[in-house]
Amino acid sequence: MRDFDRYPKVFLQTGDCFLGVRPTLVTTVLGSCVGITLCAPRKKVGAICHAFLPDSTKFNSNGKDPQVCRFVDTALESMFSSLMRLKISPEELVVKVFGGASGIMSRNRCDQYDIGGRNLASVRERLATYGIKVARSATGGSQGRKLLFLTHTGDVWVKTLHKNNEEIRP
Repeated sequence: MRDFDRYPKVFLQTGDCFLGVRPTLVTTVLGSCVGITLCAPRKKVGAICHAFLPDSTKFNSNGKDPQVCRFVDTALESMFSSLMRLKISPEELVVKVFGGASGIMSRNRCDQYDIGGRNLASVRERLATYGIKVARSATGGSQGRKLLFLTHTGDVWVKTLHKNNEEIRP
């Protein structure tokens, strides 16, 4: 394991995104939410989101939503837009996807209440529009995950959580 103490730390809340232009260790905890990491390793820049709903177009916000990263579609748009302003193209990115657990409400991926499955479908659909393939993923299932993401390298460590929120040690 790396020496994480030398990096500034950020805990990513639900519905937030983080863009790291300096080396930063970002942690978050996911259930049915999805965490998407984008990293341009040559430029040492990375971004991560913690989205909890699949599609902003199905949500009536009566105007502009102040928390764009709560939705998969707008979180990806926001992160891609920010990276493009830094002259980073989608072709330079290493993309990883995590989370999307079924949670306690659903064991059947066909269930309309399966937010985790719907989040994952939205991620696949949105990334396909950019022509991006996922380099690594740990998705689905019924257990939560804790992520540690180093923005400048794109490295991600995943700890699976028991139902009582204890970490499963490898």
